[in-house]
Amino acid sequence: MTRYLTLRPDAVAAVLTGDLIGSTELEPKQLLAARQLVLQVTARFEQAHPGIVPGKPDFFRGDAWQLLLADPRLALRVALLIRATLRGELDLDTRIAIGIGTVDLINPTRLSLSTGEAFTLSGHALDHLTGYFELTAALPARAGALAQWVQVAVHLSSGLVRSWTQRQAEIFACALTLDTPTHERIAAALSPSVTKQTVTDSLKGANWRTLLEPIRAFETMDWQAIGGAGTDGETG
Repeated sequence: MTRYLTLRPDAVAAVLTGDLIGSTELEPKQLLAARQLVLQVTARFEQAHPGIVPGKPDFFRGDAWQLLLADPRLALRVALLIRATLRGELDLDTRIAIGIGTVDLINPTRLSLSTGEAFTLSGHALDHLTGYFELTAALPARAGALAQWVQVAVHLSSGLVRSWTQRQAEIFACALTLDTPTHERIAAALSPSVTKQTVTDSLKGANWRTLLEPIRAFETMDWQAIGGAGTDGETG
């Protein structure tokens, strides 16, 4: 019998629901590699931020996946890290919908069977995601104007990501995982290592400085202020 997990009552969490782009053209080994990479990214992030990932990432419908973050502040960073890692290492990409809201019950082994506002918002947002964006966000209606502004910031981030080259994505992913991502440290952390100038040029082309603004805005937001009853929300 499954033993469900719960968060603090009215605690606000983030659910990331995604599906691989162009999955019908991928071979089984490519799908498996993508799944393994999502798991590796999640494990490394959990190691750096203990307790951030309740349960395990879930995979379903062949090309779809879902991840729960106990702290919404890191949701955009994780979403961009997953996309950057997939593009940098496998030259693959994924659409992602970030749902931010309360959570009822967490199935630790089959996350997609969990219930709660954040799960509903994330799933609906991905279902309604148009071809104009590969990244979106959804908040409950009680968040008011914040729901629209968060969605706008995430959609703009999606547009900046679309132009990444594989090298830019690789270097962007490395920068996201370092505490102090100086160009020298990034250059040395890559395998094989690259020159500082390559890092500088790649980060500029990847819109690193511009994307840091919404990432930091997410990380300084008081998301718990939108906690409360109700599951009615707007999706993107």
